[in-house]
Amino acid sequence: KQWYQRRVAITAGTLKEEAQQIRREGYSAIDKADGIREQAYRVKDQAYELKEEAYEIKESALEARSALEGTLVETLALMKSQATTTNLYIQEIRASLSSLSERLESLEQDVGEKFAAQSDAMEEKFAAQSSALDKLEEKVVSGTTEVVAKVTETQTTVATIKNRQQSWMSEIRLISLYKLTEENNRNPSGYDSDLITDGQFVDSLHREGSMRTYSHTLSRAHNNKIWIELGGLFRIHKIKIWNVRQCCQDQLVGSHIYADDKLIGTVIEPVANYDFTVADNDPTYASKVTLHQPLAKHIHILEMQVWGSGPFQNEDKFA
Repeated sequence: KQWYQRRVAITAGTLKEEAQQIRREGYSAIDKADGIREQAYRVKDQAYELKEEAYEIKESALEARSALEGTLVETLALMKSQATTTNLYIQEIRASLSSLSERLESLEQDVGEKFAAQSDAMEEKFAAQSSALDKLEEKVVSGTTEVVAKVTETQTTVATIKNRQQSWMSEIRLISLYKLTEENNRNPSGYDSDLITDGQFVDSLHREGSMRTYSHTLSRAHNNKIWIELGGLFRIHKIKIWNVRQCCQDQLVGSHIYADDKLIGTVIEPVANYDFTVADNDPTYASKVTLHQPLAKHIHILEMQVWGSGPFQNEDKFA
């Protein structure tokens, strides 16, 4: 009996626990049902919202359709109006083209008549000009022959003149006589630089009181110079210096002779005269000849002679 009571008690406890478990599961099912119901409510609300949006979209579509239909009607009316206007323009253009075609035909006829008349006149004029050109051609041929003959004759004359000019200009002669002279240390006592180109170099003794035949610088200064202006561009072949003979010939030693800026020679000993010859294979052109004494000495000479040919232009140099 006790065992049975214990067994019943155990069974009752088990049943109680199962009942409590069932109760808990029932409560859980109720909670789930509440959640499902809330979700259903939310889905219902969303469905209502979607329905309202669908109604709004439907209304917008109806309005857009109505507006499109109105626009299509207006467009068709405008196109009909433009088509009518275009037909009127086409009719006007056809009329203008017809009038233009008639004018072109008339103009073509007038041009054809005028062209035919002018063509005949031009043919006559061309024939006359052709005849005149033939005569002119004969004159030109005849004149050309005469011109060629005269040109040939002129070329021969020019060549002859050129040869004569070259022969004359190549003549070596005294080109310094009576030319202009100058010096940088002038003696005012009658020993002028012009005495070196006066052609008088026979005697250097004083004659008839103050008469002099040689040039003499004022003092023994460094860089005394005396020069001849030739008056043109000449080819220099020789420069001859006549030294004084009565005394002091050593005063000229150390001086240089220049043709323009080119050094021709240097005096290295005291003698009566000096010849500075320019080699034929070293053509030298100058317009001035200068005697330069760089030492502290006098320049006193009887004569300075320049032998050459010319004068020349720069483009006329033959060597």
